[in-house]
Amino acid sequence: MIWGPLKSLLVAALLVPAAHAEEPSIQVDSSVEANYAWTFPSPPGEVEPSLGFLSQTRQLRLTDATISLNSDWGRVGFHLEGGDGDFYKLAMAEDSWKGPNQYISQAYVFGRPFGSLPIRIEAGKFFTSVGAELAQSDRDFNTSRSLISWYGSPLYHVGIRSSAPITERFTIGAQLLSGCNTTGGAHGHQSMAYTAAWAGKHWSWSQLYMGGNEKLVGRGWRQLSDTVFTLNPSSRVTGYVEMLAAVEKRVAWGYDSWYGWATAWKASPRVKWSFSPRLEWYNDRTGATTGLAQHIAECTFTGEYRARKWVMARLEYRSDWSDRPFYPYESGHQFARRKQAMIAGIMLLPHRGWPLKPIDSAATPRT
Repeated sequence: MIWGPLKSLLVAALLVPAAHAEEPSIQVDSSVEANYAWTFPSPPGEVEPSLGFLSQTRQLRLTDATISLNSDWGRVGFHLEGGDGDFYKLAMAEDSWKGPNQYISQAYVFGRPFGSLPIRIEAGKFFTSVGAELAQSDRDFNTSRSLISWYGSPLYHVGIRSSAPITERFTIGAQLLSGCNTTGGAHGHQSMAYTAAWAGKHWSWSQLYMGGNEKLVGRGWRQLSDTVFTLNPSSRVTGYVEMLAAVEKRVAWGYDSWYGWATAWKASPRVKWSFSPRLEWYNDRTGATTGLAQHIAECTFTGEYRARKWVMARLEYRSDWSDRPFYPYESGHQFARRKQAMIAGIMLLPHRGWPLKPIDSAATPRT
């Protein structure tokens, strides 16, 4: 079981003497996001199942209200993040543990237990290392979730993960995880993940392999591979190309598989303005992740205006296609092959804390 070593590491981190720590400091970061979405054709009851954490259309929704605390005392530290909104309701909907867990997205301690060796170990609940997109959209290029992120990837895990730089540019990592998108774990089933990342001057590459039994009942090994290339040709242009593939053995017989690719770019011709196109293709060969064996493609274009450091507005257009009737409309008994969406949103990013600056997104590293 993973809980034995996990509890031991948590206790050890809390008992490290303050004499071995740096001067205590806490960073506080907060964000609030609200969105209004239109989809054509309109889904039944205006409930939208395929745009990620935008749960309903034609009404103003609180997508995400989050506050996070991050503290690093040199040898040990912690990260705690929680809030309310559609993000939390949908992200934790299938978790076996309700209660306070529904409002906590991340809660982990971290440490560097080997002195001069640059090995970092984290233990607790944290966002997955799979994928190019981060969990909350204020740190992503686009407002809606990509197909391979929403359908093909996990969102969070409970477990232990470690990372170590081998050279100045090359980093490796290993993770022991108790299931995907569950705090209690898949009835004691564990998964292992291995990561590697190489960073150049204007580019980076990362590779993840994850394997384990994710079945709630019975046994069926899942293997997932995710590759991300990130490019930064200039200070005003950045983008990524991601390729994901997964195969999972069924409990009885046969295999399920899904795979796809995505690319997204962000161009900032002006300090306050940026534009972000995204294009992707996803194949759910047996319907394991979408409920229907199909090929899906989508393109998204997002315009962003940041009037101040603490306020940001976005307008996004998205178009999805499937080779099968997939998108419900009217009474829910009819399905379309194509769906279009417009999303208007505003994000407030008030940063307060000690010191007075936002937490870097690298606080939740891929490796």
